[in-house]
Amino acid sequence: MPQPNKQLLQYLYDTLVKGQSPPSNQPTPGKLNPSFTPNQKFLQAAVVYTKACFLKLPGTNASQARKLAQLAFQLQRQYGHHCIPHDPSQGGGLGPTGAIETLTPTHAQLWHAGGAALLYCALQTGDNNLIPLAQSWWRAEAALNHLTAWQKSWNLGGYQVIAPGARGGSDAGAGGGGDPDAPPAAQNSARDLDYELLLTGKLAHASVGQLQQQGRYFTAPLVLLKLKPAQLKVLNQPGSGAKLAGPGGVLGPWTVNDVPTLPSPLSVLRNADQHSAWFGRLDALEPQLQAGVDAGGPWYNFYDSPQPPPPPPADLANGGQSPWPDPTQPGGQVERYGPQPA
Repeated sequence: MPQPNKQLLQYLYDTLVKGQSPPSNQPTPGKLNPSFTPNQKFLQAAVVYTKACFLKLPGTNASQARKLAQLAFQLQRQYGHHCIPHDPSQGGGLGPTGAIETLTPTHAQLWHAGGAALLYCALQTGDNNLIPLAQSWWRAEAALNHLTAWQKSWNLGGYQVIAPGARGGSDAGAGGGGDPDAPPAAQNSARDLDYELLLTGKLAHASVGQLQQQGRYFTAPLVLLKLKPAQLKVLNQPGSGAKLAGPGGVLGPWTVNDVPTLPSPLSVLRNADQHSAWFGRLDALEPQLQAGVDAGGPWYNFYDSPQPPPPPPADLANGGQSPWPDPTQPGGQVERYGPQPA
């Protein structure tokens, strides 16, 4: 049976990108599914909102769908970007380790698809409660991507996000690591394209037709390309506060005030085209605790955490603490980002 994230992603791709008639509908759920992972909960909120508020399918509950969509953003503000408790209705914190997916490279295309769908549908329906939540989420995502991006051409784009994060795997398979000239793996490249679109306002090397040929993993950039220029501009207009340095040390439109709540501080060293970024601790499955770009290209440090059947253990080997010393290259001043959950 297909994984829930693949089913949910396919639904958003079919309806929002390909414009297909949705399949038979199910009633709007009363809560986010406790058995779903964080990215699946975010996708669930996006699908539920798309059905009830954008498509207005019979048998759906628009009021409940709006509540779930708002909750999916609000929980991340409370617990950390890409962090959603296993059962938000019960309270009591995040729960087991798998609730943290901060800056995940392998599942970024899923988070971005959910975020793009919620923003697009909220704008289309004039949902003034959800629109600012979605816009703020995208500015937060862009800020983190800017801090850890590398200006590097590949077959569809001109930038790559080389970041640490939960549920790592950037150097597995094609692209991202190993061969610096290979295009990023599919799970990373949607994020790369979204960052480029938000930074520059366009995709210089990829057309809608090319992205559609790539399939559902590129749902997010295809949906973001549907935004009007004024709607896109809100996501990359200069913010207040100190501007963040990105690829080549160039100051971007995002500022320290765009950096979201994180479960652990993100440290960044940047010098022109090279950077190091790391989490000293990350209570997450498969944490990619350190990543960066040096003269040889991208590099990554992983901590091998257990992968038992769900639910995952509440504690990890070494307590989630990085077994490596903090990077010292490239030379420069270490900047730390990310307010901690209350």
